[in-house]
Parts: sequence; C-alpha cells; structure tokens
Amino acid sequence: MADLVSVRRLSFLLAAGAALYLFTAVSDVVPALPWFRANVMVSLACALTLIALFVVGLAPLRALGHRLLAVASVALPLAMLSTYLGWLPASNLAKVVFAVALGLWLAAQIESLRVIAVIAAVAALVDIYSVFLGPTRALLSHAPQTLPYFAVALTWFGYSYREAYSAIGTSDLIFFGLYLGAAFVFRLRRAATVVVMTASFLVTVALALWGFSALPALPLLSAAFLAVNADLLWKGRRAADR
Repeated sequence: MADLVSVRRLSFLLAAGAALYLFTAVSDVVPALPWFRANVMVSLACALTLIALFVVGLAPLRALGHRLLAVASVALPLAMLSTYLGWLPASNLAKVVFAVALGLWLAAQIESLRVIAVIAAVAALVDIYSVFLGPTRALLSHAPQTLPYFAVALTWFGYSYREAYSAIGTSDLIFFGLYLGAAFVFRLRRAATVVVMTASFLVTVALALWGFSALPALPLLSAAFLAVNADLLWKGRRAADR
C-alpha cells in the first residue's frame, strides 16, 4: 500500500511539473482572448493553479528533513543557468523546487504557532518596504533586466515567454512553501491554505495589472494564510499559554 501511495504521489508530481513546463513553453499556441486584460487574468489563473499543484506535489519532500537544503542547493544553480540560457520553462520548475524545498525546511524549524504568526506579519511589512522603498524597487528601477533571475514567469495565452509575461517573486514562493509546510507541521487546513494563498497571488497580480505597477505579494499571502487558519492559530496560542 505504501508503495502504491508513493507511486501516486510521484505520478502527481511529474504530471503537475510537466503541465507547468508545457504551459510556459507553448502558451503562444493557445489563442488569446479578445480583451487583453481578461486574457491576462485567465492566463494568470491557469499558471498560478499549475504552480500550486506542483507545490502540492512537492510537499511530501518535507520527509527529507535537513536534506531539503541539498535539494534547494541543487535546484538554485539549475534555475540560474536555465535563466541565463533563456530556458524559462525549465527555470520555472527549478525555481519552484528551490523555493518549496527551502520553505518546507524553514517550516520544520518553527517550534510554535505564535512564531509562524509573527513571521507572517513581519514578512508582509518587510515586503511592503522592499517593493515601495527598498531593494525590489531599486532592482526594478535600475536593473530590470535581472528580474528573470528572481521571479517565476507567468505566461499569457497568445504570447511566447520570450515576448511578454507577468511574474511572481521566487521569494514569495518560499513563503508559500513555508506556510504550506506549517500547515502540515501544526495540522492546519492544508487544502484551504493552498486555495486561498493561490487566490491571494491572483488578486495581487490583478491589482498590479490594473495599477500598472509592481505590488508586494506577501501581505495578501500572509493575510490569506492567517485568515483561513485564524481559529486554529488562536486555539494553539491559548493552549501554549496554559
């Protein structure tokens, strides 16, 4: 039975990874919707859903413990190399593997629900500063050509990834993996956590699209994680105080 479960998990992971790769590689083959913004939003919804499924497929890697750092250390140079060579479909996969492996490892180091709640709040504030006043703003203003190295490409129907795409920060996916890992460690709502966090990404990129500017993703991501697990986090906090 255990072998059967392992085969199913591996099959799911490979299928999700292949779907994400193909979506990024051949997005230009799918006809674009007539209204540009509608086309972008539908494309982003599909891309983010595939990323979320791939992350879920990677979740069993949490059993590797500290070996997750080895996975991340292998995935990172592969991501950088494939980005340098212009292979964004492969780069996307490697960046997601790197981010999730690191996020799952970090989640395993957290000892209490109070800590994860503090991390969520602080991460949101730091991300706001970074995007509007700090390193991210400087990067976008003075070295936009380096953006592909720090982000996962979200391609649009009717457009090749060489022509145009939106992006979500690799660091945002680290926190996605961190919060999902925390949901496993502290027995929170796993499926709901994935759904609302994916939706938070979509809302963020939609607001950025309508506002024509970059927006921090961690505030809504952190808020989504805290909101969907608020009662469990509160119960865990009260139990820890007794």
